[in-house]
Amino acid sequence: MKNNLIICCSPVTDSCSNKIKNGLTEILTKRNENVEVRDLYALKFDPVITENDISSAFQGNYSDDIKIEQEYIRNADNIILIFPIYSSSMPALMKGYIDRVLSQNFAYSYNKDGSMNKLMAGKTISTFSPMGATVEYYEKSGIKSAMDSIFSITFVFRGFEVLGINYFGSDNREEMLSELEKLI
Repeated sequence: MKNNLIICCSPVTDSCSNKIKNGLTEILTKRNENVEVRDLYALKFDPVITENDISSAFQGNYSDDIKIEQEYIRNADNIILIFPIYSSSMPALMKGYIDRVLSQNFAYSYNKDGSMNKLMAGKTISTFSPMGATVEYYEKSGIKSAMDSIFSITFVFRGFEVLGINYFGSDNREEMLSELEKLI
């Protein structure tokens, strides 16, 4: 049975992000797949990476809050990140989660010769992101291409197979919400 981990990052209860979270949870549950949901705002997750976080990661030691999240990642086959686009990127809370949780000696490591081990190999990941402007605007301005590259490399760097980077613009939001099942 497939184990799915949904990580949602939206401070607004009735947001498109939370509608996506609820819709995907329902679809995956109907498929008889396991679903765990981590709501970063409800968890009051601290996104600020500290010197201790960095030095501890070099040793493979992590604070308790990070160990908990890493266990969810470890147990997941498929990870779904849901976050709105803020200033042409993911919110700081989601970026901080990635920096702190998908850290060195957990999600990737380096060999003495400088080569890398991508420790998330075998896991899949997708992103679902509402945004205020139209998808067309983001495409024509080059912003979508830049975001696609940054999001993809963030996960490929760690060994994930990226299944999809999905945008819910003001021009396609309702259509995308109605087609969630096709996106996962």
